[in-house]
Amino acid sequence: MEVAIVEHDRDGIVWFTIHRPEKRNAINFEVMDKLKETIAMVEKNDNVKMLVITGTGDEAFCSGGDLSKFQHLHTEDAKQMLEKMGKILYSLLTLSKPTVALINGTAVGGGCELASACDFRYAKRGCKIGFIQGKLGITTGWGGATILLEKLPYTQALDILLRAERMSVEKMYEYGWVHAVLQGDNLREECRGLLSPYLSQSVSVLRAYKAIATEKWKSDEFRTRFFAEIARCAKLWGSEEHKRAIESFFKKS
Repeated sequence: MEVAIVEHDRDGIVWFTIHRPEKRNAINFEVMDKLKETIAMVEKNDNVKMLVITGTGDEAFCSGGDLSKFQHLHTEDAKQMLEKMGKILYSLLTLSKPTVALINGTAVGGGCELASACDFRYAKRGCKIGFIQGKLGITTGWGGATILLEKLPYTQALDILLRAERMSVEKMYEYGWVHAVLQGDNLREECRGLLSPYLSQSVSVLRAYKAIATEKWKSDEFRTRFFAEIARCAKLWGSEEHKRAIESFFKKS
């Protein structure tokens, strides 16, 4: 079964749908590879204007990394996994076309990091959203905290990270993380309606504005901070606190 579905529409949107509903659309290595491939295609294809990332079903957008696959990784192996996804999110962050996270259900952990790397976040009413990594004895490991602190005011970003709680869409809208709250009757059409003004622009205009917007994230200073975050998480990955938190997580699930 395909772990992700990639669709092109006539308006110039590429829809990337994580298709692992049985795992609450958790990310494994196969999803990573498919996302990397899709980002590269969107970058090169002049017929594509935007990339929208979403999840299958109405329960989960993305629950982060697949802990059933990654829980036994030790520090060095964990670092390789985290760096792999971190590099993918960095390429998403700096993509030369506008990007949207269409949050169709719960987004937690790495799912929030994935959404944060997108330019816009549109979320269905009633969803829960949480950077819950702290509850698992780790920090964000794909560059998500560095991205969050770039995109939100310092106090709001730090509050979200330190709370490590699931929050309502409305609360995250107040913080400025969610840009539009959707009713959910037809998420794609609601999303398409919001994107209509952007899609009326030429690809060259979209590329030019994205180049202006992302220039600050291509500096050596930003990249150093981004990948230092990943190294810190890798150290915590092998800690006893993280192991106990994961054991508790699987007992509850």
